Amino acid sequence: MKKVILDCDNTIGLEKKEVADGLAFLFLLGREDINLMAVTSVFGNGSLEDTYSITEGMLNDFNLKDEIKHFKGAAEAGDHQTEAAEYLAQIAAENKNEITLIAIGPLTNLYAAWKIDNDFFKNLKEVIVMGGVTELLQFGEDTIDELNFSSDPEAAEKVLKAEVPVALMSGNLCLAARFGEKSWRRVNRSKNKAVRAYITDKIKPWYEHSSEMIGLTGFYIWDVVAVVYMTAPEIFPYNKRKFVSSVEDLKIGQIKTENAAGRLQDVEVINLPSTILDTKRFKDTIFSAWDKIEIIPEGYSDAE
Repeated sequence: MKKVILDCDNTIGLEKKEVADGLAFLFLLGREDINLMAVTSVFGNGSLEDTYSITEGMLNDFNLKDEIKHFKGAAEAGDHQTEAAEYLAQIAAENKNEITLIAIGPLTNLYAAWKIDNDFFKNLKEVIVMGGVTELLQFGEDTIDELNFSSDPEAAEKVLKAEVPVALMSGNLCLAARFGEKSWRRVNRSKNKAVRAYITDKIKPWYEHSSEMIGLTGFYIWDVVAVVYMTAPEIFPYNKRKFVSSVEDLKIGQIKTENAAGRLQDVEVINLPSTILDTKRFKDTIFSAWDKIEIIPEGYSDAE
């Protein structure tokens, strides 16, 4: 069973806020091969108070407060004295080369853990990151600003140049992962009625708002790409690159790379997949995990 920690800026269910972090969390709940050891919250899609309270609410909804640890992290870039940073540094040292850390928000908590223990990254098995752009994200005439790296470019540079295997899911890659009309119908056909109703209630407002915003039906499940990659890396092309972005580049989330000759665990060497090779299997993997969540969320025992 894989030991996993999720570092996220979860805002699922908040008005006009992204839902992908919450869907990634639910994916991990449904995987029998995953030991979700903890969630660490960080600012990003919302304030730290928002992201922390939303994840607390989900843990309570699924009666998991006693099973999955949850720690409050950075409220802004440079906020390094946090319980999340202390936990990450300690748990990585206690489980050397065993933990996969999935980071789908600003990378401040990881940077702070390294400041506590300079062996932090070397103590991890791997880091999977969602963020950054290889080129501008445009929907029609509108350009979408990058959030995760630009929120703390110093932290992003440190993580992506760390001495640990790093896989980076860029925003451009995630454009292949849209939750559209077919996905909406599929979630409403799920035999897991309680979880189906829970997900529908949480994502419906964002589904409608995002459809207007991007000019396409649905929304992009950016952060879910990172958790699917961990469980099925073979559906993504392996693309070893040397990460050369500067802090200035990362202020706008710009990913710059060169050809790489080293190993993935070497400093600055990352895996940067460019697409999803099998989008059907990608979606099947997601829905299968959600369907296998055995816990009935609070208030949904009578879901039809």
